[in-house]
Amino acid sequence: MPDATSHLGLYRAGLTSAAHRRHITVARMPLVEDTLEILRGSMSRNSKHHFLFIGPRGIGKTHLLSLIEDEIAASSDLAAHYVIARFPEESHRTLSFADFLLGLCEILGDTLPDEPLWRDLHQRLRTEGEDATIIDTLVPAIRQQNRERRRTMLVMLENLGEMFTRQIKKQPDIAALRKFFMDDNGCLLIATAPLHFDAITSVEEPFYDFFDVQILEDLSEEETLDLIRRNLEWEQRGDLLHDFGSLRPKLLALYTMTGGNPRLTVMLYELIANDAITEIRQQFQILLDRITPFYQSRLNDLPPQERAVLETMAVMRDQEKTPAAITARMRLSQPQTSSLLKRLTEARYLRSTPHPQDKRSRLYTLREGFFDIWLAMNLSRGARERLPFLLDFFTLYYPSIEEREKKRAELRNKWGNGDAEQAFDYLSEVGLPEERAAAKLDLARLHAGNGSPDKAVQYLREASFLPLDPLGAWIVRHVDETPSTNYLDELQEMVACWEFHRSGNLEAFAERLRNLADALNYKSFSETKISFLRDHLPQLTDIRERINTRLKIANLLYELARWPDAEQELRRAKDEAETLDDPATLAATLNNLALVLQATHRLAEAEPLMRRALAIDEHSFGPDHPNVARHLNNLALLLQATHRLAEAEPLMQQALGILLNSTRCMRYEHPHLRTVIENYTHTLKALGQSEEDIEVELRKRLAEHKIQNEHALLTGQ
Repeated sequence: MPDATSHLGLYRAGLTSAAHRRHITVARMPLVEDTLEILRGSMSRNSKHHFLFIGPRGIGKTHLLSLIEDEIAASSDLAAHYVIARFPEESHRTLSFADFLLGLCEILGDTLPDEPLWRDLHQRLRTEGEDATIIDTLVPAIRQQNRERRRTMLVMLENLGEMFTRQIKKQPDIAALRKFFMDDNGCLLIATAPLHFDAITSVEEPFYDFFDVQILEDLSEEETLDLIRRNLEWEQRGDLLHDFGSLRPKLLALYTMTGGNPRLTVMLYELIANDAITEIRQQFQILLDRITPFYQSRLNDLPPQERAVLETMAVMRDQEKTPAAITARMRLSQPQTSSLLKRLTEARYLRSTPHPQDKRSRLYTLREGFFDIWLAMNLSRGARERLPFLLDFFTLYYPSIEEREKKRAELRNKWGNGDAEQAFDYLSEVGLPEERAAAKLDLARLHAGNGSPDKAVQYLREASFLPLDPLGAWIVRHVDETPSTNYLDELQEMVACWEFHRSGNLEAFAERLRNLADALNYKSFSETKISFLRDHLPQLTDIRERINTRLKIANLLYELARWPDAEQELRRAKDEAETLDDPATLAATLNNLALVLQATHRLAEAEPLMRRALAIDEHSFGPDHPNVARHLNNLALLLQATHRLAEAEPLMQQALGILLNSTRCMRYEHPHLRTVIENYTHTLKALGQSEEDIEVELRKRLAEHKIQNEHALLTGQ
């Protein structure tokens, strides 16, 4: 299992050696060498060349400063002329020009122990209340010491944009800082920032046109591979280096996810290198938790509207991110959105490419795939069974159907292992629709053989929304929602038959289909199941199993229109459930009994049972659970049957909202959504609304929950 240790500090000064930093450096040495050459040229001139390196968090700004520091220390001429005063990466105490000078004095006291002046000055001035006294004392001292020693103080400041926008808020202080570096005080500034900021881009600001600005680019594919290889070399991972070529496709999938961000690459490559597929979900969740502060800082670097753009794009998982689509989701004007997209692109948060179908339009994506993933998960974390970023990951990790089928076969052989089942589950969401349908039917068969009816039915439901041939569709349609244990054998038989059909073994298929057809008459099979379950009932000592068995019997009787028998079983189940501390079971028995009463036109008896079932599930699961939607739908239909349309409409609307929210969160259509849409439509028609008004209302509800497949849902296709 890969080591879950975070690599967040890998590039920080003091946590790695100079040799380590240099060995793992990729693509940055030309920039370091150019900077050193300029510094050498500045040694003989009074005018100074100030640098600002801009790039998103994790791109290697801190690492770059450390490399410059290392190279100066290793070069006799540069080390003799430059004294480095490096401020902490997060320097929150700098709120004024005087604070900057005090911080510089404190750093010099630590950096230059043979110059006691700095410790003495800091000790004397750190509690001084007058900024003017601090400035009038320290500026001359810095100028005099640098002149006497014929040196330059190279001041390194990180997150300069944060300092100028959130810490030093008074314009005179920022102007004084610029004057300090422009005057002959023997100081040169090297700064970093995650993006451009007004203090350097506005002609009205003191630091406009002050810096030589350099943009740190993301690593290319080859540079990302080189970074991983260099890390493996430093760690002496001969096993992985020997087989490095075979890892290339997986590592390129990693590149797509990280967007060439060096810090993320180092954090993630260990997972890929070990092919820890069954542990990836756990490891990614650990990584998401650890990386949250990193990404929160990146969001905090941005103004609110730009943060809103990124979050909006992150939830547009299945929609092209064109300016028009983003504008609609943001509810802004086209010029406003275009301006925001332009700024985010210039700040290297977004990538803009021509639309392949419409050359006049452009598509926007987050440059860093993992940031996109983190945003999406942060917005709806815990709401989905399948984590969408893992679906993206598996799609990249196994790009061909041959690779996916090979992996599925491997996982099939490991069946019974929870990790293998989970990995197979994710792979059932990857690939062409026909391929996914086959994988889900395979999963249904495997779970049926393992005695897991609920999971088998889950995959059959998911398969029902994918392209199936007539036989596959027949299997899905004829499987009971809550099959009894003996029905699982039939399920396996049907899926096996379907697989024969797909494989082209027509003779074997015809024989199995004939045998299956002889036995599988729905009415006779239902009667057989009822007899089996009733024979089995007296042997059950566990009250929950007994209640659930009665519910299965009653459901079969209800489908056969044997309502008196169904009512009898449900009343017995209700009596037993009343003695059991299990609200969900009691709610199910109340709901089913109410439906039987409604079917036999005893609406006055059914209503209080339905209302009680609704109240129980609202208390147990919360008001937004799909179980609650079922009860709301049933109660609304009952109220409609008693001509109380004004009471029925808000309940049906609430049920629709719950299932739309479930569909959005789960990323596939809830199986009862279309039924509730149809019921809501009938309710609105009964209230006298026109078809046009009803369609407007439904589209409004779909838009509120960001549901994309409007046409299919509204037309039933």
